[in-house]
Amino acid sequence: MSIQQRRLDKGWTQEELALHSGLSARTIQRVESGQSVGSESLKCLAAVFETSINNIIQEKNMSTVKHEEKLEQLQLNAMEISAIKYGKSLFQSPRKGHSDPLTKIERKAVDYGKSLLNKFQQ
Repeated sequence: MSIQQRRLDKGWTQEELALHSGLSARTIQRVESGQSVGSESLKCLAAVFETSINNIIQEKNMSTVKHEEKLEQLQLNAMEISAIKYGKSLFQSPRKGHSDPLTKIERKAVDYGKSLLNKFQQ
């Protein structure tokens, strides 16, 4: 369970957790956003939530892993977006002076598909 989830379970705002722990609201914001914090801050949070520092650290590490997984998914999505843009560019006729990346048969198939699509959209 993350610090934020523990705080919410108690019905506290970040400011209230800051008061109970003796930390600043900014430190609470840093902890909840996954930024690094000192061992003294972790001790204060562990005391407020009546748990060990090890539990707090493990939860923080798990949160970091999840954050890294989200970044990896964003990178994958960026690659997918790039592939989609490339795919869309294949449907457009090449610009004047540029070579067509498709063969003549592929271009005819794309043009035929576009004409069918236009019929269904009307």
